[in-house]
Amino acid sequence: MALRTFREVSPPAGARLVFIGDIHGCYAELLELLGEIDLRAGDVVVSVGDIVTKGPAADRCVELWRDRGYLAVRGNNEIKVLAAARPFLRMLARENREILRRADLLRFIASWPLVIDFPSHRVTAVHGGFLPQMRVTAADVARHRAIVPKLRWIRKNEGRWEAVGKEKKKKDDVLWAEKWEGSRTVVYGHTPLREPKFDSHAIGLDTGCVYGGALTAAIFESGKWRTVSVAARMKYAE
Repeated sequence: MALRTFREVSPPAGARLVFIGDIHGCYAELLELLGEIDLRAGDVVVSVGDIVTKGPAADRCVELWRDRGYLAVRGNNEIKVLAAARPFLRMLARENREILRRADLLRFIASWPLVIDFPSHRVTAVHGGFLPQMRVTAADVARHRAIVPKLRWIRKNEGRWEAVGKEKKKKDDVLWAEKWEGSRTVVYGHTPLREPKFDSHAIGLDTGCVYGGALTAAIFESGKWRTVSVAARMKYAE
């Protein structure tokens, strides 16, 4: 199956955009957060990836997303699950069995793009991030499809920014969002933070719920942003 990389969405007039950070199977916290947001008819709800793995109920989270018609981008953990879904590997898997045994959920996850763009709002959702020299276009996302789901740290090399793996990070490397000045406000996950991170053109929403932190949403309404967070009920993973 060819995996989709880029999707454009045109929300209804007056709709709120609701972006939710890395859920990682934290179903109880997800229900609490959705209740705190007080969703309205017409709201567009978007996961910035990593709904699955590590937490206690990834299958229930994905079912909720599918049944309510919410949108999601593929995170690095969704990519790992899909890679493990081949028949022989599925038989050997010790993790994510609740997803791997569900062909319906795997098909749903495989339908998620790497990037969802809202041109009318000049807002884009991605799991990892964008290199500063990239543009938010289908062509650029396809060209850098190996980078955008897992980007964190960047380093300048001969005048251009390049991705740096976390195991190779040096003192002067920076988070990509701090250098992003593209044509969109990019909402992202993947990089665990103590609280939501607002840079000039990017918003980080992974507040580490599965690690005992919080689950966070960013709501865009009438040109303004606000965040809502609920505390994790326990620490599910190290």
